[in-house]
Amino acid sequence: MIWGYHDYGTGAQAPVPIKLNIQDYCHALITGSTGSGKSYALMFLIGCLLKASPETEIFICDFKNSEDFRFLKDYPLYFTGEHCYEGVMAYYRRFNDARETGQTHKRRILIFDEYPAYTFFQAMKDKDNKTKYSSDITNAIATILMLGRGLKHGVWLVTQRADANLFANGTRDDFLVLIGLGRLSKEQKGMIFTGEEIPNEPMQRGEGYLLADGHELMKVKFPLISDIKDWKWHIYDILMRNLEHNRDSSQSTPLA
Repeated sequence: MIWGYHDYGTGAQAPVPIKLNIQDYCHALITGSTGSGKSYALMFLIGCLLKASPETEIFICDFKNSEDFRFLKDYPLYFTGEHCYEGVMAYYRRFNDARETGQTHKRRILIFDEYPAYTFFQAMKDKDNKTKYSSDITNAIATILMLGRGLKHGVWLVTQRADANLFANGTRDDFLVLIGLGRLSKEQKGMIFTGEEIPNEPMQRGEGYLLADGHELMKVKFPLISDIKDWKWHIYDILMRNLEHNRDSSQSTPLA
């Protein structure tokens, strides 16, 4: 799978794709301030994931109900607002089914955009209602981060800040791909890219740094999607066809 481009240069110099196997790099943390290009990068990455592994079943939680992802409103595994809780717990049930049965033939990815905003919102509701939905979410994601790789279940979280309190039991260290977009503060650099020397340089929208487990820190750029409408249509089409295929498979029975 392509995770952006490195050494993109100018003129006739061809950009160099950053390629990482989705099986080995199933967990990703994407962070950056408003306007840094997180949603744009996420759209690019979803398309690249489905191109590399079109059979992947994707759960998408979009807490702010962004216009960027509203084209998925008819996709049953797309959850917005307070329904993000249902999305994560449905994904967690799929993960537990795979863990208990040992059936790991199906690859799944949970994508959660604006994860910190949701956890803050839910924590406030829990305080008022004496519920524990926020801890349900953080514990479920922590478990998937720790065990999901071998079960073909991954998590991509999109945040403005990668504060440690968002990740139960130190699971921030379980992310296999770290992407920091835009001009990050010194504090953010230290939280995301611990021990790495990152120059203080201007960044355009969709530019930043990528650190993959076992690799050196790389500068990354997410290219302009020339026909975003077509890109979104292909994402929607593949996701819906996958859903139909999975439904047909579950209903089929062996011949006598």
